Amino acid sequence: MRVMTGAEFNRAPSAVKQHVLDSAEPVVVTERTKPVLVVMGYDDYVHLTSRPIITDLAEWLRLDEDIDFEPEPWRVGLRVPEL
Repeated sequence: MRVMTGAEFNRAPSAVKQHVLDSAEPVVVTERTKPVLVVMGYDDYVHLTSRPIITDLAEWLRLDEDIDFEPEPWRVGLRVPEL
């Protein structure tokens, strides 16, 4: 992923656009070393935003159908240790 400063981005926005389209990799634009903007292709954006965002783990783990689960009893073979 390419990283550039805001000043570099302002000097050549068309070059950034062309880089994203040619390489299919996003460009991160920084201001005072902190990321503030990501330039990415539209297809990548749609791919990222079309997935549901997981905000509740319990809801995400919930099953839509019932599953019969009857585990076999677990037998532990205990023995007296030899001293």
